[in-house]
Amino acid sequence: MKRCLTGLLLVLTLLAFATTGWAATTITQNVPYLTDVQDHWAKPAVEKVYALGLDKGFADGTFRPNQNVQCLEVITTLLKSVGYQEQVAKQKRAKNTTPAYPVPRDQNYVDFAVAQQFIPSTMLNNFKYDRPVNRGELAALLTKTLYLMPPDNAKSFTDTYNLPADYLAAIQAVSHQGIMSGYQDGSFRPQALVSRGELAAILSKLYDQGWVRMDAKKKIDGWVAGVVQGKKGLEVEISSLKGNRKIPVSENCQVYYLGQRMDIRQAVNYRMAGILDDKRQLSYVELLERRTFSPVQRDVYGSFLRLAEGEPLVFTVKDLLCQEVDYPVAWDAVITNEKSKSKSNKDLLKKIKADQFLKLGVTSGGTVQEITILDVKSITGEISRLDRALYLKDKKSNSKKYVPDHFYGWDAGRIVDKEGEEISGVSAGDKVKITYIGEPFYERVLEIQKLN
Repeated sequence: MKRCLTGLLLVLTLLAFATTGWAATTITQNVPYLTDVQDHWAKPAVEKVYALGLDKGFADGTFRPNQNVQCLEVITTLLKSVGYQEQVAKQKRAKNTTPAYPVPRDQNYVDFAVAQQFIPSTMLNNFKYDRPVNRGELAALLTKTLYLMPPDNAKSFTDTYNLPADYLAAIQAVSHQGIMSGYQDGSFRPQALVSRGELAAILSKLYDQGWVRMDAKKKIDGWVAGVVQGKKGLEVEISSLKGNRKIPVSENCQVYYLGQRMDIRQAVNYRMAGILDDKRQLSYVELLERRTFSPVQRDVYGSFLRLAEGEPLVFTVKDLLCQEVDYPVAWDAVITNEKSKSKSNKDLLKKIKADQFLKLGVTSGGTVQEITILDVKSITGEISRLDRALYLKDKKSNSKKYVPDHFYGWDAGRIVDKEGEEISGVSAGDKVKITYIGEPFYERVLEIQKLN
């Protein structure tokens, strides 16, 4: 009898878990992939948050995008998504005390949200972990969790004039931030319940805006150089300034361009932002733009000063006129190291050191399309005379290796003192260090440094 009761209890527990509004954490390999979102308006967002691991749907392979979001679900999903896990783990409650707002799971997340005053008053006054959440409450929760402020020139909605001040401010804040929006009739509908599909769309926006915290190794960007058939399936060749990578493609990988589905094999020469799953397979791809193949119009020589990460990446160099110049770098730019003769097969950006000489291939629009780490040489000596060429005094050497003793076009390089500051010129008798590139008898002077 006990064995029967135990079995019945187990079955009931599993059934309750399978039918609850709470998303399952894993999906078995035999379960179909998101079977109920194929024709849903939130399909791209659902697939993105699924790939991110923010919401893995239910154990039967469904996502249930039209199902209302529950109170506990939205609190825990939001806090986990924006990176509060470590702080929640440190949350302590006195032993043998009953929580003020008991829930069947993730009690520490609710305790943390209450302590931080993230949960709006209406949710606490009528707190039930499984009750649905409306749009006004979600706006307030988002505003408090992300510490958003309403704008000075707030957008007005037709149905928010009689809301409490804090709710109105929250709606204005999330609307201004682009996280939640109103409807075409000018309303916000703060009392309307939030569906799981709507929450997925909001989480997708949070990710796009940089609010979602995730393992940086699961994010990948660059442009698609090729799609090839590997031993275990398709592989995508991704190129960027950080190097070339070949990534296996998940069987359920979803690819979108301007909101429309695309086959991964059509993604060649598109800029992409991708998400890797736990197996390091490409599981979601958003194509951002297509390569334009802008030709290089001119070459700029200079020494590297610094770079500014961002969109776009910006290189600052000291050119041969001793001026600091900023150049935006194209997302599909190619970087080459002359010594290794390689193109983007390693993270060459990290190898560029301060004052290292570069050649930048610049387009007509002023964007860098090519970066070459130059293989420079230098020679030190005393200037014997200056005319069309700069001549150095002969040095006695037993070496049979070619060493230049004169340089044509020497005045095209920059001329600096020992501290690297620009000076007006050099003359015969000066001891100098000459930095140059080029083949024997066709040297190009980059810099002449006066040493005395």
